[in-house]
Amino acid sequence: MAVRKIPGAANSARTVKAEQVEAGRTGRVPKDERRRQLLQVAAEILTAQGIDDVQITEVAERAGVSRPLVYRLFPTRRALVKALLEDFASQLSARYSRAMLSSLPGSLPQITESFVKASCEAIEAHGAGPWLLLDVRGTDPELGRLGRTILAQMLKPWQKQLAELSGLPPRRAVNLMWVVVAAGRAALDGWIEGAISRRAAIEDATRAVTSLLQAFTRPL
Repeated sequence: MAVRKIPGAANSARTVKAEQVEAGRTGRVPKDERRRQLLQVAAEILTAQGIDDVQITEVAERAGVSRPLVYRLFPTRRALVKALLEDFASQLSARYSRAMLSSLPGSLPQITESFVKASCEAIEAHGAGPWLLLDVRGTDPELGRLGRTILAQMLKPWQKQLAELSGLPPRRAVNLMWVVVAAGRAALDGWIEGAISRRAAIEDATRAVTSLLQAFTRPL
């Protein structure tokens, strides 16, 4: 699942490199900082090479640390991938919260656009790999369940707002949320794959999601 390198994602590689240089100067790196570094390295490998290459050995080599050090923070490869997805989902959720606050009291298209832009910014900051892996469709059922579960947890706080907006009962509101998410993600695929510009993808995603929400909030 290697994907096109998104402009801006290269900055993260420079950040990791700078942390490695700084670690050499000052000695031991704090645990939280080391964990963040390793997750960033794993995200870069995922985006550039695909999920099969996200291995403890590869991450250790890229980060310039020993395998035992990586294992102390992530006992298994699954734990590493899970932490990578949870970290990305946390960053994405924080961006969505800021997008909501900054767009109020705006129109539905304005609010939707702010969420789409927040998604693009997260992809640029962390690479497209984690974004795609949150809702992967492939031959690994366990990986698919893991990503889907983490995505569902990230979206759960927004279910109540969507239910209030649409007037739908909770279960149908959840179903609508997945429809909206699928539309938004599909609209950004062209940008991630390099077929269309970022601006065009944002316009397409905003129109698709806004149209769906308007359709479900109209009086029957």
